[in-house]
Amino acid sequence: MNDRELIRRIRAGDKNALNRIIDRYYGDIYRFCLYLTADEAESYDITQEVFLRFMKYMFSYTHRNLKGYLLIIARNLCRDYFSRRDRENEMRISDSDPTLLSEDVYGESGGAENRELEHTELRYLFHGILSQLPAEQREVIALRFGEELKFREIAKVLGCSQSTVKSRYRLAMKRLRKEMMEDED
Repeated sequence: MNDRELIRRIRAGDKNALNRIIDRYYGDIYRFCLYLTADEAESYDITQEVFLRFMKYMFSYTHRNLKGYLLIIARNLCRDYFSRRDRENEMRISDSDPTLLSEDVYGESGGAENRELEHTELRYLFHGILSQLPAEQREVIALRFGEELKFREIAKVLGCSQSTVKSRYRLAMKRLRKEMMEDED
């Protein structure tokens, strides 16, 4: 059943149709949020909020591409997350005790805890490098690699021209290569 038919059924009160849409797109939206935020818990929360907002505004939905519409909602919520996080970090830094900044973060425990820490560091290395990119470039990379969208489709989701998307992609790839080379040294 296509998206239009499912939306028509949802509007008629069919809750199973809503479940089918969530099942169809949940993984894609979660993965996109994870690429942008590099935080599993936040990505889960944002994904939930995407579908809550879709349900809230479903009756005014007029787009042809439901996945693109959901990705736009996710992108906006991720931007809100970053804005909120930056404000909170600014408040924490201004209120923090300078002696806390010199404490040993890793402690002196060994063995399994250190291996787990190394695994976590490696797992988020890519996400850490991605976080160095400007938001516009990070979104293009997430949509291109995470969602495997074509440049034309990315342009529609982001509301910009295809040449802008390609430019952001080239700049992001150049910067990612540079960051990876620096991390190797």
